[in-house]
Amino acid sequence: MDVGSVSGSAVNQGLIGMQRSQTEIARSAQQIVSAGATQRDNPAQNDVVEPLVNIKAQTQIFDASAKIIKAADETIGTLLKTTA
Repeated sequence: MDVGSVSGSAVNQGLIGMQRSQTEIARSAQQIVSAGATQRDNPAQNDVVEPLVNIKAQTQIFDASAKIIKAADETIGTLLKTTA
């Protein structure tokens, strides 16, 4: 197994996770904005709880994905020092 390709794959997966989380956070933020506009017209339809929970969950996923990238970077660094 090629360690470089494994760590590169981990970096790619981390980046994908971060991008997906960003997209979901933006979508949830838009839902909150829409709920605020709806509240003026119909207060009964103001449901921001689900988008707020999603933002919190996606923030944690984003952070976990960033940690994956950091761990892969540190692994590559360690391997380079070991082989040098």
